Amino acid sequence: MTPIRCCSLCKKRNEKNNLFRIVADNGLAILDEKQNINSRGIYICKNKKCIENFVKVIDKSKYNLKISLNLDSLKEVLGLLLIRMGE
Repeated sequence: MTPIRCCSLCKKRNEKNNLFRIVADNGLAILDEKQNINSRGIYICKNKKCIENFVKVIDKSKYNLKISLNLDSLKEVLGLLLIRMGE
């Protein structure tokens, strides 16, 4: 049985494999594709709408992360995810 995690934005619960995981490495956001980096992370749905909304919320500074991340690096990772979703 796969562990269940919650999207940091929409709060929908899903299997860990069905969510993107982003972790902090010295304050910079990194996409944890294999989901095995030993660090606190955030999860986000693997759908374009949720990623786009997350970028908007970060731009408006209306989201408080439970981990210390550079918001510019987080936006960069989310932008790469959006490009990947477009393929």
